[in-house]
Amino acid sequence: MPARELRRGLAALAVLAGVALVGCASGSPQTGAARFRGEHAAAAARAIASAKAVESELAGLALAPTRAQLARLAQAAGEAHGELLEASEWNVAGRGEEGAEEEDVPRAETQVTEGAGEVAGAMSALQTYARAPSATPLASYRSKLANGRTEWDEGISQLWYLAHASDPPTL
Repeated sequence: MPARELRRGLAALAVLAGVALVGCASGSPQTGAARFRGEHAAAAARAIASAKAVESELAGLALAPTRAQLARLAQAAGEAHGELLEASEWNVAGRGEEGAEEEDVPRAETQVTEGAGEVAGAMSALQTYARAPSATPLASYRSKLANGRTEWDEGISQLWYLAHASDPPTL
């Protein structure tokens, strides 16, 4: 019965190969990006909506802003700051000894959290501006926003792409 033993051996080998392939697939960039999207999509959308509300408040300021305008701006910036600060503290996947494709997800996740931290700092600068309007905190806001927007948008777009999803929540 050597043929029977050979078939059993081949069957066992096929099962082991199948398990190995499933293990590889569970760590794929698509799976990691989909996991991130599933865990953070709603919070990311809220953070971006808050940041856009701040931009709208800022755009509506008069050349000599009124106290009411500054109060609305400070409130909106405070809400956005909180949302973005939470996003900056999301746990992201650690970098292992993976190939270049598998590193795309942790790199993009890091870009998102660093971008969120930078935009949170921009909101903090805007709160300072709302308390005492001057050019310095406004310049700080614009600089931090530009840097944070670049990081966030690149990272979130990459994650949505890897997850085969559309409409990433970009700034």
